[in-house]
Amino acid sequence: MSTQKTTSTSSKDLLKYLYLLIPFAIAAIIGFTCMNNEDTFCLLTWICVLFLFAIAAYPLALYIFKDMKSGGFIFSMVIGILAVSTFVWELTYIGIYRFNFLLCYLALLILAGVSYGIPALRKNAVEKIKDPGTVIEITIEAGIFVLVLSLLCFMKGMGDQCMINGQEKFMDYGFVRSMLRNSELPAKDMWLSGYNINYYYFGQFVYALIIKMSGIYPGIGYNLAMVSAIAIPFAMAYSVGTLLMEYAAKYSEQEISGLKYVAGILSGLCVSIFGNSHSFFYDPESFGNKFLSFFEKLGADVGKTDAFFYPDSTRYIGHNPELTGEAADYTIEEFPFYSYLVSDLHAHVISMMVVLLILAVCIVAVAKVRELGAEERLLTTTTENFKQGYIKKAYKSLISVPVIVIGILLGVVQPTNFWDFLIYFVFASMTFFLMNTLSSKSFADFRGTVLFVVNVGAILGIYLKFSGNVAVHIILQALLLAASYAFTCYAPTALTRTSFHMSFVFTVAHIIAAPFSANFDAFSNALGKCKTHSPIYQLFILWGTYVIIGLTFFVITIIYKNWGKQVQVKQNKKAFSPKPSIIGMSEDSFTNPVMKFFGQRNRMDIFVCGIFVVALMLIAAPEIFYVRDIYTSGYLRSNTMFKFAFAAFIMLGVVVAYAVLRLFRIMNKQGEYSNLGYIIGIAFCILLLIPAHYPDIGLRQRMGTISTENYKTLDGTRYLSTYKSERIEDKEAEGGLVPYAHAIEWFNENVSGSPVIVEAYGDSYTDNCIVSAYTGLPTVFGWQTHEWLWRFHGIINKEKDLLESDPDHDVFKLYINPRHADIDKVYGSDDHDEIFDIIKKYDIEYIVTGPMEAKRFGSDNFAVLSQFGDVVFDEGNLRVIKVNR
Repeated sequence: MSTQKTTSTSSKDLLKYLYLLIPFAIAAIIGFTCMNNEDTFCLLTWICVLFLFAIAAYPLALYIFKDMKSGGFIFSMVIGILAVSTFVWELTYIGIYRFNFLLCYLALLILAGVSYGIPALRKNAVEKIKDPGTVIEITIEAGIFVLVLSLLCFMKGMGDQCMINGQEKFMDYGFVRSMLRNSELPAKDMWLSGYNINYYYFGQFVYALIIKMSGIYPGIGYNLAMVSAIAIPFAMAYSVGTLLMEYAAKYSEQEISGLKYVAGILSGLCVSIFGNSHSFFYDPESFGNKFLSFFEKLGADVGKTDAFFYPDSTRYIGHNPELTGEAADYTIEEFPFYSYLVSDLHAHVISMMVVLLILAVCIVAVAKVRELGAEERLLTTTTENFKQGYIKKAYKSLISVPVIVIGILLGVVQPTNFWDFLIYFVFASMTFFLMNTLSSKSFADFRGTVLFVVNVGAILGIYLKFSGNVAVHIILQALLLAASYAFTCYAPTALTRTSFHMSFVFTVAHIIAAPFSANFDAFSNALGKCKTHSPIYQLFILWGTYVIIGLTFFVITIIYKNWGKQVQVKQNKKAFSPKPSIIGMSEDSFTNPVMKFFGQRNRMDIFVCGIFVVALMLIAAPEIFYVRDIYTSGYLRSNTMFKFAFAAFIMLGVVVAYAVLRLFRIMNKQGEYSNLGYIIGIAFCILLLIPAHYPDIGLRQRMGTISTENYKTLDGTRYLSTYKSERIEDKEAEGGLVPYAHAIEWFNENVSGSPVIVEAYGDSYTDNCIVSAYTGLPTVFGWQTHEWLWRFHGIINKEKDLLESDPDHDVFKLYINPRHADIDKVYGSDDHDEIFDIIKKYDIEYIVTGPMEAKRFGSDNFAVLSQFGDVVFDEGNLRVIKVNR
């Protein structure tokens, strides 16, 4: 009997692991039902590779996220991806090894060896996975991720939505192709032969690595990467939402039951799927369109209200009503789901998984910060600290695993999207401020305040002055870090500790990013004062819903302390009376008013309020200053608002999802759930229908009818068979670029390395330079505006207060005009020696002559060019000539 019972229990234990097959079943069902077999197999392969990263890094993730019911499975996937990618990136950048299939899987094995080779980590992982509850939680996380990934794949295959064409997809795909073709870093610029890419491309490298490891055709891999760039943040936002609710329940001693799952799903929706509130008001078919008349009565010019197109929600301020002349102010307010719709695999989109991981680690850092220890209670803010030997052991309380991880992730985000480094450095500083306020005996004194101001000023001052010299910059930041440590030991206040943490992560981040930074020519780090400002009503249209919810929660957090449930205390033999108490830090731990204020409230509530404040700062910042770049006239603050608004949207999404659900668990002073919290929470759930309006209309306008009949493919290059191009003479000819598609296929199958080609240069966002973009082969010159941006050096014209091209480093004089002139001669000259000199000058090995060259230059000049080599590809009116050296 006992044996049978044991066998039955063992069988149940084994059967529980079958739950882990559910995510694969979800992908298979959606794939084989709604997509074609080829795309489904690619999707399943892609998921398998992503889960390999998660499995390899799980013990490491569990060490950080051990309080999560799932152990942080989705976070482990991102940690695995970033760890392997960073390892391969660094080794390749410094020339120790090559970027190839072998190194990628070797890095994965090393990661797994470290994770499972450390006994403590391995033991924790084994014990965690034995828990049936853990298996279920992992299955839920992985299932949600796969469900979103598969559905987004299905929608991406609608009609021509998978096309790697339009906007900046040529650039993104060209980056990926360049890195897949070359085993060395820095990556070669496919649009300026002889030079490396001078842009932030670690994100594209990450997906090039996954494509290489999966063996998937890059045309399909690009769209899987684009879909993953939204689905992974959705799953991460889900985990962030559940993590916040789990910690909130822990610090308020409440049961949250299924509430955390709702918070997680809502967080994923608010971050990755919902839009801003613009479409709710400007869609003529929306109920919210009627409210615009209210703003008109207040004297606002609301612009056109009778038509809506899905990009309008990202091109609002300065666009509708359109401002012209000196008042021109064209801004961008992009958010993740719009990025999915247009499918540009850009730095700010890929960076989402890095910044959400930073946010998650910050949550843990705040949640795990300890109260004052007995030793620290004895500390003073005098030089006695040195006599007590505090300077030798203070690092133990200052440097924790979350702080180190935050520094590393800030280093990873630099070559991914430098804007996010600056933004999340500020975010991390907010986290350190909260951590140190909760754990420092003194909040601030005169000396500590002075040291804080000096240290923070020195961090930024050294960066602005010496960031161009990587080695000098890191050395100076390291020296400042040492001084900051000494200052913190001398005056261990919350402010000095915060400045130490800021210095620490800033230094670590730049060490991690050093190989990239040493090979990167920065565009600009100069700031300008904004000359135009957004109308208040337009800011309200965009941000009103999220700000109202966040601000309400902020006020409630200030008003309501962290009251616990009623506790029945016996007053006499017959009567009992409720005695609610404040849950949190013990009263004797409060050593200053700021600590007391934070300590009497739920840590997670305070932290979410901190996120809200940072998000408001990001919205306000472009109203005050802008970062100078090549964009002038009415586009001065366009790029600044773009990057800040995108980051603010992500943060507000997390805030709103948490705030709405947390309101249902707010306790009043009587130790009961607040009726006011319930009422406001329900009202805010209804209010979220406003940003939820965008994905519906956006999908309908971008993709049309979503059905299995309209599904075509995930291959972003297959469209060329029926595509009509404006860049050929017969622009109405269907499939006019088919010869280019076949030539590209020939190049990818027969040409290794990175020999230089020449093809027609072109304006950005056009079909020109398709050969270089689709092969990664460097052409003599490609898209003009992009090379102008990547190579631009500016100086400030003080009279005009504008950034102008540096005459000693003018991009047009150095690169654009000379290369345009030389390419003109290749396709227009009949002088054999002149063309031969140009071929030698750029080391050209292949010459492309086809309909796009014929339209650009008036003829393809084949008769002359054929004298320089052999025709190795010939189809229709396109030929590829291999130069005979």
